[in-house]
Amino acid sequence: MKIAISCFSPLVQNSLSFFLKDYLSSESECDFIITDDINQKHYTKAVCLVSDDVHSHIRKPFTQQSLSEDIQAFYEKIQSQAVDISHQSTHLQETQTLPEAFEPPMSPPSYPQPKIPKQLESQIEQLCQESAKELTQKILTLLKHTQ
Repeated sequence: MKIAISCFSPLVQNSLSFFLKDYLSSESECDFIITDDINQKHYTKAVCLVSDDVHSHIRKPFTQQSLSEDIQAFYEKIQSQAVDISHQSTHLQETQTLPEAFEPPMSPPSYPQPKIPKQLESQIEQLCQESAKELTQKILTLLKHTQ
């Protein structure tokens, strides 16, 4: 596993560099990049985000143990995605070698849409309006009783 670090925060940059010194690599040779840049400039490699956000790959504050676990989980995720992409690429190559007589699947049938009579349409609208008024009244009553 080869990791590049590109963080705005010097504290985060130095902490990651210290904990991951055996895995450090340049951006061109790494497997992924760890960054605290939420806007994530356009990297050519997978990006592992470190931040306070719940959805980040590495949550701050981190310990050496939690960092190791988070990075391992992220690395396994990008490895499995690479396998999936490789599998899809192989499948695509196989489908491209199919005979020229290949016919695409049928499109779904189109059914005629029934016309709703104007009287029925107006009755439906009236029922909806009455239901909306009734529901509004019930909500207002409940709100008055909870205050």
